[in-house]
Amino acid sequence: MGTLSFAAPLWDDEHRPAALLALDEDGQVALADASAAELFDCPADVLVGRPLADLLAPPDQEYSAHGLLRAEVGAVATTPFRRPDGSVFTVTVTCGALTGTDGVRTALSLRPTEGFGAAQSWLAGIVRSARDAIIGESLDGRVTSWNAAAEQLYGYTEQEMLGHRMSELYPASSASEEEEILRRISEGQSVEVYEAQRLHRDGHRMMVELSVSPVTDAAGRIVGAARVSRDVTARHRDEAKFRWLLDATTLAIVGVNGDGMIQLINAEAQRVFGYTADELRGQPVEILLPEDVRERHVQHRAIYATDPRMRRMGEGLQLAARRKDGSEFPAEISLASIATDEGLLIAATVHDVSARLEQEAEHRRLENELQRSQRLDSLGQLAGGVAHDFNNVLAIISTHASILEEDIEESAAPALDGAREAVAQVLAAAERGARLTKQLLAFGRREILRPEIFDLNDVVRDVQRMLTGTLGADVVLSAELSARPAAVSADLGRVEQVLVNLAVNARDAMPAGGSLSMHIDQTVLGPVEAASHGLDRGQYVRLRVTDTGTGMASEVAERAFEPFFTTKAEGQGTGLGLASVYGIVTQAGGAIALDSELGVGTTVTILLPSADDVALDDTAQPDPDADAAGRPGYGTILLVDDERELRASIETILVRAGYTVLSAASGAEAVELAASYRGPLDLLLTDITMPGLSGREVADQVRSLHPTVQVLYMSGFAQRLLTSKGTIDPEVTLIEKPFNRRDLLAAIEEVLRLPV
Repeated sequence: MGTLSFAAPLWDDEHRPAALLALDEDGQVALADASAAELFDCPADVLVGRPLADLLAPPDQEYSAHGLLRAEVGAVATTPFRRPDGSVFTVTVTCGALTGTDGVRTALSLRPTEGFGAAQSWLAGIVRSARDAIIGESLDGRVTSWNAAAEQLYGYTEQEMLGHRMSELYPASSASEEEEILRRISEGQSVEVYEAQRLHRDGHRMMVELSVSPVTDAAGRIVGAARVSRDVTARHRDEAKFRWLLDATTLAIVGVNGDGMIQLINAEAQRVFGYTADELRGQPVEILLPEDVRERHVQHRAIYATDPRMRRMGEGLQLAARRKDGSEFPAEISLASIATDEGLLIAATVHDVSARLEQEAEHRRLENELQRSQRLDSLGQLAGGVAHDFNNVLAIISTHASILEEDIEESAAPALDGAREAVAQVLAAAERGARLTKQLLAFGRREILRPEIFDLNDVVRDVQRMLTGTLGADVVLSAELSARPAAVSADLGRVEQVLVNLAVNARDAMPAGGSLSMHIDQTVLGPVEAASHGLDRGQYVRLRVTDTGTGMASEVAERAFEPFFTTKAEGQGTGLGLASVYGIVTQAGGAIALDSELGVGTTVTILLPSADDVALDDTAQPDPDADAAGRPGYGTILLVDDERELRASIETILVRAGYTVLSAASGAEAVELAASYRGPLDLLLTDITMPGLSGREVADQVRSLHPTVQVLYMSGFAQRLLTSKGTIDPEVTLIEKPFNRRDLLAAIEEVLRLPV
């Protein structure tokens, strides 16, 4: 372009240019000296050919360029310029002219503001060596500078990105994000640190943490934006693993800062407390505590912050936590802490122990039930032993009184009227004693049962008819029966006794009147519920007897089934009513429970195994009055009993009735008699429980010697004769002690009429 020279008056020492740019008539750079190349931090030939407007900082490049090109020689202005890397610097511009062979050219002398060189070089060095990606951006979203860390982060070189739009690094789903950032920058706002997805040159997505700040010129005008970003993909991956682990645990974990504000909450904690994470984040942790302990907890929290080590909270105390719906639950809370960039973070692990406490309570209940059952079993064994001995005594009294009654009846002497009355009283007292022993045996589940299949609906209906009018006009009795047959296998007479006993107890609990209802339905017990009743799983018939009486206190209800325990006044009860009910039900393979509340009433629930799989017996029963073969008083009887007095009285009764009697004091003696006796042996009348051979063993050996002999067992405690279900085999005949003369002779006649 020829030789250029300065216009001498313009360039004195004071205004000697630090950098020189010569412009052609189109406003493009025609010449740039070495100082200009240094000032713009690029080779001089990069500047040559560029319009002046491209070298000025936005936003008023065109306007500023127009002013400089039209300025008079010697005019001075302070103007921001921009390097190719996007960095902006401010210089003092002196306008002049250069004369050359091609004519006069506009010349600009650029002098940086004082200290600019060193400071600018230092700042440029920081930007180049920074580990974070620092990117310059114009207000229209184009890249103006791109440091080495940006190249490493995004994979693009500076030359590839200069002049390109930042939005090219955005995923398609985030296209609107750049527009919002530029809007805020143009308004002078900074975009605080946030995280977003960006695209690498190879196409993979990465998570970056970035902030965007406005860039201004010396006049305070916003001329662009500076971005600082770093790759946090690895951190996000680690945080995702941490979050997965946090949410995978079955423990509720709440993270709290030193001020007691909730910072994080895992999935289990959200489930336990009923809050979402957004609802809890930033809230005081006391929101998760009952209101009456919140104030104290603030103090405890402050104390923990002085010594933040792992430990249990409130060890030894029963703690509680509060859900969103206001409900509370017992909890165990463990504390741990960790120091973070944001300060102390306290992790509270909350364990809802409701289920465990319920299990412990259920365990204690079952233990108490087991102890109660063992206690009742022990009492039952005692009752059985007492009943056996007492029945023998009553049998001696009854049989001797029967003999005496027979002798007195043969005499019509008026002088014996007192004796007749006395004998009648003795026999009546023996019968009352027999009923007591039956109740004892029923409680101890040692009673002899004769089970049959029947519909419990029919029994309740019959008992309702029998009791209506006898319980009192002020007691309303109702029954709700099962819609289908409620078949059970039990001793029908004993079940009737259960209903009557419960009805009488209910009447006594309603002195001012009330209502008594009986309800029958059917239910199926699963393994858990069945185990809680001590039963096998399966189908059961359920009978509930409910009264509106005075009810019982819990300590009374606990002992209600114990024998001889009663709350009635002395002389008004034996304390065996509910005890016998308990024994009858359990011996039938069922279970019984009592639920009572003072002032409300009592409900007794009975479960009996269903016998629906067995057809109800509709066959006609034999007529007890029908004539039968056999002659009373004829035949030979082998009598066996270890009680001498009872054996003697029975022998007297049998001999007087015309029987031939062989008497033995033990099983072994009876077998010897049977072996030596050569005549026909018609009946073996034997006690069941004896020292040595039992009655059943005697019967087996005697039958081997006399195959046609009939057997009639006697017992007041027939445990050895009972099956595992507390019943006797159908072919076994038994007379229960105590008995009188008439009962004994009738039983013998019945057995002797049986076919051999």
